[in-house]
Amino acid sequence: MIVSTPFYIRFSGITVKFTPHRPVLLPEEFTSLRCTDTQAADASYEIRPLEVPLSPAEPVFYNNQGTRIYHTKEGWLRIYPMKASEDGCQVACLFRPDGKHTLYFPAQLWQHYTRPMHCVPQLALELLLLKQNAFLLHSSVVEKHGKAILFSGPSGAGKSTQAELWAKYLAADILNGDRCVIMEKPDGFYGGGSILAGSSGIYRPEQYPIAGIFLVKQAPRNSIRRLGAQALIPMLGQTIVNSWDPEFMEKLTSLYQNLLSQVRVYELCCRPDAGAVQLVYQTLFQK
Repeated sequence: MIVSTPFYIRFSGITVKFTPHRPVLLPEEFTSLRCTDTQAADASYEIRPLEVPLSPAEPVFYNNQGTRIYHTKEGWLRIYPMKASEDGCQVACLFRPDGKHTLYFPAQLWQHYTRPMHCVPQLALELLLLKQNAFLLHSSVVEKHGKAILFSGPSGAGKSTQAELWAKYLAADILNGDRCVIMEKPDGFYGGGSILAGSSGIYRPEQYPIAGIFLVKQAPRNSIRRLGAQALIPMLGQTIVNSWDPEFMEKLTSLYQNLLSQVRVYELCCRPDAGAVQLVYQTLFQK
């Protein structure tokens, strides 16, 4: 779908407005999460063509694998190490404190980057989420009995497999197969879909109270062990962090402290079978 007028997407209770200044072809994650309710957005992005290279007056604050990050008067500016146009313009994102952000694409390469508009990794999503008391966990998330169950771990650990087994044996709904938004609300923590889904291609907007989080490990037999504060380090390892930003890390750490004090987290050593599903289900719902 090609659009040239403002459009909205919504995921996990967060509404984001995009205003393209030239036609763009929406990617799958945007078409799946697009909404017509134009209520006040939590954040907005102007999508602008860049005719002249950005030249910040401030020195580089941090270089993150080629992404140059500047702490400017307007906000955090990120200039990405993607293909530049002949005039030197590069893809960039200016993330402002007031929630009105700008995503830049080189004007000469507009068609290259916007058909379809591959922009999700450039949105500084972890900053957007943190402003909503949320963060992104590398995990699959399913819904059962109105609750969210998360399976987290590094690639290959089996988190997507466990989600698929829940869909197969318990008719659970998979909300996302790769990245779950965890959000703190006045009544507790919620887990839901996001605009990053990996190879699963599952983009759902819903969010539900979290019943439990399971750190998945492959094993010859199924077992569960309740974790406490020791869950922090492995979970941080599956979370996008801005380690160079003390304010970011302080708020994220506070969110994690609240999460681990309110939500049950387990180590799940498991096989890819119905027994693992039954063990988790009994732990959460049959006590």
